[in-house]
Amino acid sequence: MNPYDNMNEAQRELVMDLAEDFAPFVKKVEGGAALTKNHYGAYGSMISKLSKGNRKLALVFSYALMMAGANGQGISDAMGAFFPE
Repeated sequence: MNPYDNMNEAQRELVMDLAEDFAPFVKKVEGGAALTKNHYGAYGSMISKLSKGNRKLALVFSYALMMAGANGQGISDAMGAFFPE
């Protein structure tokens, strides 16, 4: 199931705006050496700082990062490591 399908228009617009803002960061991370598997450390650190520990916000940021081209497995691993359920 695609989380994008459950978003209203304003939420979709927010995610796409965030993805545009995150694109340079994602390009830099994906283009660099992986210090952690699938760059989960870089993504987890970014998500953690932006969300200030709020899991719901972390999910929004993680989705926007994936829309910007981030490695999906890296995002998933970051969420598991930094925001365990």
